[in-house]
Amino acid sequence: MKSLQEVEAALGECRRHAAILREAKAGIGTTTFAPESVEAISGAVLRLLDQSAYRFGKLQDTLGLRLLPGILDLSEEPLPEETPFAQKLQALERLGVIPSVNQWRLLRELRNQLAHEYFDMPALKAAVLNRFLDGIDILLQTWDQVSAYAAGRGWLRGEAGSEHDAG
Repeated sequence: MKSLQEVEAALGECRRHAAILREAKAGIGTTTFAPESVEAISGAVLRLLDQSAYRFGKLQDTLGLRLLPGILDLSEEPLPEETPFAQKLQALERLGVIPSVNQWRLLRELRNQLAHEYFDMPALKAAVLNRFLDGIDILLQTWDQVSAYAAGRGWLRGEAGSEHDAG
């Protein structure tokens, strides 16, 4: 069972990952990748994409492995630790902690797609990068909802929650 201190620590870690992910996404801007241009991505944009992929994974891992299970433990409807994660996600959606189980699954699939380079497939690489940029927004919206849920329970120790601080 997770303690309030563990949940607060996970909230702080998520806040940091989200803030850096927001900054990287802002640096990338509204770029849309095309098969013709995907091979000519500048070094600066490539570094921002790499940073975004890293923080995307860290935020998703911290949410999924630490924060969401902790929230369930502290909720009025705790589930046994051996409960499959899919059932935990359904409970979190029902409680209003996350927007959608299906969105979470799509974000996991997207992360798996990012693990591949697609060197000889520029059309596929462009499509994955464009889905990734959309996925960043979805993950940040999920974090915002989780953060708001935690704030509503007083678990943020007076901090700003999903604000864009780099804390």
